[in-house]
Amino acid sequence: MLSIGSELLLGDLTDSNATWVSARLRERGVDVIRHLAARDDVEEIVTALHWLAGQVDLIVVGGGLGPTSDDLTRDAVAAAIDVPLELREDLEEAIIERFARMGRTMAPRNRRQAFVPAGARTALPVGTAPAFAVDLAAAHGPVRVVALPGVPWELHLLWDSFVVPQLDEAGVRGATVTRIVQVAGRGESDVAAVVEPLVEDDPTVVLAFLAKQQGIQVRLTATGDDPADAHRRAQPAVDRVVAALGDAVSGIDGDDLETTVVRLLAAAGQRVATAESATAGGIAARIARVPGASAVLDGGLIVYRDEAKQRLAGLDPDVLARDGAVSAATTRALALAARERTGADWAIGATAVAGPGTVDELPIGTAFWALAAPDGTCEVHERIIPGDRIAIANRLGSAALDLLRLRLLGGTGLA
Repeated sequence: MLSIGSELLLGDLTDSNATWVSARLRERGVDVIRHLAARDDVEEIVTALHWLAGQVDLIVVGGGLGPTSDDLTRDAVAAAIDVPLELREDLEEAIIERFARMGRTMAPRNRRQAFVPAGARTALPVGTAPAFAVDLAAAHGPVRVVALPGVPWELHLLWDSFVVPQLDEAGVRGATVTRIVQVAGRGESDVAAVVEPLVEDDPTVVLAFLAKQQGIQVRLTATGDDPADAHRRAQPAVDRVVAALGDAVSGIDGDDLETTVVRLLAAAGQRVATAESATAGGIAARIARVPGASAVLDGGLIVYRDEAKQRLAGLDPDVLARDGAVSAATTRALALAARERTGADWAIGATAVAGPGTVDELPIGTAFWALAAPDGTCEVHERIIPGDRIAIANRLGSAALDLLRLRLLGGTGLA
């Protein structure tokens, strides 16, 4: 994957296209061995293309196909294969029509987007940037260079219609699938100690771990004749891992922690509310992002300041004065208040010292989360959470959601 754009190397943008393309190629059984970014410079792009061509059979180029002077991919690819650029009238007409559908007249500079290396295979634009493909000579044979727009939605739409048929023509067969076991409430080394012995003698899967702020991902990758076959090959390892980790498994594949919580609440016909200080509504927002959340999320209180805790949640000023804004007593009171004021079955309270300074001599990372249950009881947990403000808030949210998940499952382990 060769990504074009000085903004990528300046740190102004994250190269999400390289990640997306790698995932699509992996699904087709293609090994991606290089991610490379090049500045908006013809000579540097040409150098990058020739260097990559000595190692691979396919180069996917993303970006640099726009209408401005710094969009140089078409010029560089033409120079790399030593052919001129040529105007394709069908591409020009498609770009003009695209502007007409938007009620606009095409600017003269957009005409340069209709120029491609002579002899290139092309795809009509879904935006204003066409895609094209050419062969670049290399010592081991021709290397296919596929140039796609850098705008992510345009790249995605052109993938299936333009790139996949070329993979089929090249005889690419097979598929690689990564199954993900989502784990909450346990550390990476602890999870590895359980999982590694389960798959160390299994040649069908490749094991990897990914630590995220929402939890640990156990990643099991298998290759097969097609996606269904690869999925089948990975399933026994997935089953062993899930059985060994038990209630610590918060989801499989795309089912993250909040998705599992929404599903469990819906199955139980129950609802949840939140009263959040350090997470500032982040827990409720994570639940709300899940389709179907409207059936299980009542709402929440953002009570960042002490005055808001008193005004919105009705907390007793004496509790705040005696125990502090970040404390077990205050967090319990928040959870109970959220449940009482919304009528939800469950309610989460969350407070923490997220920094940059301490609060009431409590160290940064001190966190409390509480869960008020349908029977009127309320439990509170405490932990020192490492990281910066964002990491502390995210991990606190995950701990609170995992506690709710466990209680919905009937579990008794600590989150």
